Amino acid sequence: MKIQHYFLLVLLCCTFGQEAQAQEILNEPICFTVRNTAPHKVYGNFVTDYYTAEDGTQARHRSNFRLDEAGAKDPEKGFPLDAAEFCSYGPFFPERKLELVIRTLIPVFSCKTSVEKGEILIKSERLPDDSGNKIWAECFE
Repeated sequence: MKIQHYFLLVLLCCTFGQEAQAQEILNEPICFTVRNTAPHKVYGNFVTDYYTAEDGTQARHRSNFRLDEAGAKDPEKGFPLDAAEFCSYGPFFPERKLELVIRTLIPVFSCKTSVEKGEILIKSERLPDDSGNKIWAECFE
């Protein structure tokens, strides 16, 4: 009988252990910069880990961006159009990471990047057959 209780306790811990882990949500946001070094515009978004909404559904926060080609500046005010600052309270993936997705009409690159280790650079290179570009970001572990 004691073995059955022990087995039941282990089973319950394994079953509910993942749900018991709270996603990290901060009181003060972590701010970071993403910069486009490619000679063309890039589009993408940052996505948080899942959280449970008030109605009990699983949801994620998503923040979209559009960055102009490298070196682009606003013609009137002079501020850079190739970089943007983001701030997030979370919930983060482990090690305070967010998912970064770069897309055209469809996603072309995705990674989970730390948002505490510096500026995130988006890069591009022309394919050898001149059929398009390879686009990626330098993501931090």
